[in-house]
Amino acid sequence: MIRTIIRLEFGMVFPDEKQKEIIEYLKLISPESLLNIIGFSNSFPQPNYDNINSNIDIRNDIINRVHSYCENNKIKIKPCVISREGSLKLAEKILANRDLLIENVKNKIVDIDSDEINLLKSFLIINEQVNKRENFSMSKDDNIEKFSEMLITMSFSNADLGVFEGNDVELVKLIVSTLKRFELLIDFLKSDKDYEYLEISLFKYFNLENSEELINETKMLLLQLLRIKTEKNGFKFKVEDEKSKLFLNSLVSNEITEDKDFLNLRNHPLYKIDDETYSIIDYFFVVDKFYKSVRFVLKDSFNKKHDLPSNDRTFFSFYNTKFSEEYLMKHILDRVFSKKYLTKKEVKETTDNEPDYYVRHNNQVFLFENKDVLIAKEVKSSGNIETILKTFKEKFLEQKKKPIGIGQLVTTINHIVENEFKYDDYVNSKKNLTIYPILLVNDRIFEILGLNYIMNNWYLSKIKEKLRDKYNPNFIKNLIIIDIDTLIYWLPYLENNECNFKSIIDKHLSKMNNLKKPNGKTQLEIEDSVNRNIREKLSPISYRLTGYEFPSETLIEIFKDILTE
Repeated sequence: MIRTIIRLEFGMVFPDEKQKEIIEYLKLISPESLLNIIGFSNSFPQPNYDNINSNIDIRNDIINRVHSYCENNKIKIKPCVISREGSLKLAEKILANRDLLIENVKNKIVDIDSDEINLLKSFLIINEQVNKRENFSMSKDDNIEKFSEMLITMSFSNADLGVFEGNDVELVKLIVSTLKRFELLIDFLKSDKDYEYLEISLFKYFNLENSEELINETKMLLLQLLRIKTEKNGFKFKVEDEKSKLFLNSLVSNEITEDKDFLNLRNHPLYKIDDETYSIIDYFFVVDKFYKSVRFVLKDSFNKKHDLPSNDRTFFSFYNTKFSEEYLMKHILDRVFSKKYLTKKEVKETTDNEPDYYVRHNNQVFLFENKDVLIAKEVKSSGNIETILKTFKEKFLEQKKKPIGIGQLVTTINHIVENEFKYDDYVNSKKNLTIYPILLVNDRIFEILGLNYIMNNWYLSKIKEKLRDKYNPNFIKNLIIIDIDTLIYWLPYLENNECNFKSIIDKHLSKMNNLKKPNGKTQLEIEDSVNRNIREKLSPISYRLTGYEFPSETLIEIFKDILTE
């Protein structure tokens, strides 16, 4: 009963017209209009079929065409033309053909009616590509697990695009968490003389002379995003400072090619219109540049230093352990669990079966396993649930028959239950412990509906197999998945009261473990109720703190060193 988005395709609106290649429609659009389309994905609200055309006669014709299609196919949901993913694909197509479409076009007269109708047709063609990946059939007898798989299949490829309407909160969250992670990364690189070459490679990549300049320029750019996000067509800005231009130019490329996961746009998320004017291709890609992308800058420097081939994975092992786990995770969780009365894991000579992070308050135990993993773009964009789940199991459950992530949590819980836990003698003498197993992930692509439910099923299968009759769901809680961006964003709330962390995970477990009965007087109302109830059950923990807003005074504090009156 979960109803999905209906994206209109070319044949639905223009059934009697022979469809051409998308490039043919783009060639009919003026360069001026194409330049505006490049940053179009950042606009909100996005137009639809009933308002994308300025000409009232053309608009009414399109509306009648769509209504006729919906009526003939018994579609009751209002379809859409433009999606974030579709806008990005169109921007990528334009930039990949910029010489043909923009640079080498001279004195082309702007015809708004023509530009708008050809833009509409371009979007309709792109929608066919997106819809093919989301071709997922359901029957009324499918269970919650099948619904979860459907939601993962449909949302995984674009989970980091900020796809929700009015994504201002998403953007603020990403800016706050990314800036904290980036600052901690630079602190980490400064913490050891052996890492100095990595620090140097980072600020040189951005055309700057030191890390202090890098942090400063990054903050100014991110603050610029916050300032112009609310403006109409807020994706262009001017810069006069020469050092800032050098920095911004590192985010620009004249060579853009089409890629399944927008790799080129992610690496170069700005477009330079003239010497002082820049266009934001995508807000989220700009922010991601300063955490998700920079690890590959560091990887190249690491491999060069150690004379390693480009496909060598040694750097990621170093990065994930030394920085992501031992530095970043510890810093954030130490702030969440800062009270002196809390018990942390004891330091031992051995690290066999040691949890990544352990904290206990009386008889309540919180176990953390940190997983900072990369998913190949071929998997991410596959639209194949078997491929996606197989990869998830290899990354989060078991690798070459060795337990990792969820599997490690199960192993630790077994040691506690069997009174064989090395890192806190207290728990070996107790039987009534409440254990919270928490998988901490480092990428928001795992912040999707249905994922916690699916992985919890894997966890339950393993824990029941391991503990057998010693498994007690009243004391051994279900698996909780939290992304570190959410923890960073929630820090003001979590630090305000030591009970807030437990409160929010208890709320998440309660909603995850229950499915409300639907209510409504009509069939449509009942279906909507089922839809809401299933989504509530399958939502990630980041959805649970409703009404929370990041404190404005804390946001100002973050940028205080660059703010001017």
